[in-house]
Amino acid sequence: MCALLMGACAPSAPDDADGIAVGAILPFTGNEAALGRNLEQALLLAVHDVNDAGGIGGQKLRLVTRDSNSGSDRGLEQLLELLYDQQVQYLIGPEETNLANDIVPDVKGLDILDVLPGYAAPSIERTGGQGAWIRLAPSTNALGCAMGKQVVAEGARTVNALVTVDDYNTSLASDFTSHFGSLGGKSLPNITAPQGDASYATEITRAFSFGADLTLLMAPPESASVITTEWTVAGRQGAWYLSPLLHADVFLQNIPFGTLNGTLGLSPSASLPSECAPSETDELTCIHGNASEFSSHFSEYWGGDRPFPEASYYYDALVLLALGLNKGLSEQGKLPTTHELQADIRELGNADAEPVRWNDLRAPMTEIRLGSNVRYVGAAAEYDFDVYGAAQHTVFDTWAISNDGFVGTGTFRAICPQTF
Repeated sequence: MCALLMGACAPSAPDDADGIAVGAILPFTGNEAALGRNLEQALLLAVHDVNDAGGIGGQKLRLVTRDSNSGSDRGLEQLLELLYDQQVQYLIGPEETNLANDIVPDVKGLDILDVLPGYAAPSIERTGGQGAWIRLAPSTNALGCAMGKQVVAEGARTVNALVTVDDYNTSLASDFTSHFGSLGGKSLPNITAPQGDASYATEITRAFSFGADLTLLMAPPESASVITTEWTVAGRQGAWYLSPLLHADVFLQNIPFGTLNGTLGLSPSASLPSECAPSETDELTCIHGNASEFSSHFSEYWGGDRPFPEASYYYDALVLLALGLNKGLSEQGKLPTTHELQADIRELGNADAEPVRWNDLRAPMTEIRLGSNVRYVGAAAEYDFDVYGAAQHTVFDTWAISNDGFVGTGTFRAICPQTF
């Protein structure tokens, strides 16, 4: 049965019903189903590592998961079941922007902390006395800034986009357009299309009719695969530039062989800033030791499986939550309130504090218990949170597709003003 459900027998969630419950809503079914199991593996690994390091004042964490069905109404029902029936006080996810926005009143009304690790999660510039959020992955503003700088550096002077209609891609296209314009580029009309269509032939023709130097493909992998296949059949007019969401094997596996060789894209950096040599320019020379170490740790625990790029953010989400709970418990003798916990997690990004790493959680647990201020160096990033709880990112990896695989082409620093 284990092999049937999961592909192999592997460690599973702890069954300690008396532990501290952390809810997670993940896409096990639907268009994003390829992500769900891998993200759950990252969370279960973090639960194991936290509990192995002593848990929360001796209490163990336990993970309670539900299926988002990739953002459907059924997924919303499962998410509300986590909040109201399971009554979790700490939530990780959802991956889907629409679900995250749908439950804003519930997070506030129930006074829950919602940690958003996913690339496509919404911005969190919200205030109020109830409920709180932490966002870990780069915002669309940070990504739009970096993408604008990259395409200008590549020589593009005119750009447009083929954008599926969803909150994330629409926001990313808007932020990119703003930054690209501020850098002297000219944005030509974008073409929008619904997610999940059987054909995008009309939209492809319209997008390339403007003759832009590059056309951004801003769509989830399943829709982008259909678009790329139809574009190939139609003769491969023009040149694409790929969204960060398309740095995914599942995308390449579902397009014609050789179609996108030479196509460029950008993603959050796999290198920590401290792994990059000092530079007076935006071009950086970095190593990927931390990411490689996490990949090996994940693979060893899960029998050879490798983490997807987003998995490290999910691992960090649970560890940051655990460290914040321990910090509040050590300082006050009780678990912190939602807003106290959010503030405690933000303090774990204090650049002046002593750095502690994800791969030795006993050390930060001990330091926190002794009253020391620590800065969490995670599997995905060295975090720096703004006053709202959003992690700030300025280092990005560039890549190209070659021989139907992703090949890194460099790392650079991108800092732009916030767009509104």
